[in-house]
Amino acid sequence: MRKLITSSLILLSSTIFAQDQIAKETLERLNTTTRSYENLTITFEFNYKWGNPDNKKAMQIDESFNGILITKGDKFLLEINNQIIINDGKTQWIYLADMNEVQIINNSPEDNMMNPNKLLATYEEDYKYTYVGTVSEKGKRLQIINLFPKKSQEFIKITIAVDATRNQLERVTAKDKNGASHTYLIKSFKSNTIIKPFNFNIADFPDVEVIDLR
Repeated sequence: MRKLITSSLILLSSTIFAQDQIAKETLERLNTTTRSYENLTITFEFNYKWGNPDNKKAMQIDESFNGILITKGDKFLLEINNQIIINDGKTQWIYLADMNEVQIINNSPEDNMMNPNKLLATYEEDYKYTYVGTVSEKGKRLQIINLFPKKSQEFIKITIAVDATRNQLERVTAKDKNGASHTYLIKSFKSNTIIKPFNFNIADFPDVEVIDLR
């Protein structure tokens, strides 16, 4: 009996190691492909869900918006739901069109999830990862990987789906501490296009209210 238990533990450990190796190799290929581009322009659908769908009486949120993400290295520009978020790797500007207001904050690790370049560059240092498996969706073979932050942050788990044929991100879902899920479903993907500098030009936004929170 003891030998059977020992053999089972060895088999389980070998399986977990093999799965982690698949995750590591998939992330390395994805990182290599992503870093080969000078810049990326991605259109996506963002979905936010919070609440228990099985409890019809409880408050629930299920909202979707279309957006565009432009990245270059550790810099990014995100436009979604009347908001513009610009990050130059050190400073982040959040422009709220409805209020004609821009908030200025320092860059934080939580912002890495919005930038695939940064997320992939730090996955080995900042996250533990596990291979979930392979699924087929709309004729694509997707490899699913879970990332768990080594240090406490807003998002407790990030799940990425990688197109195994093109080595490109297909979907990113982040689970936060409140149980809400934030999903980015990539709709189009362009590389090496002409892009603007990653900074917020106040002159382009007349009478904007500036709130510096740094």
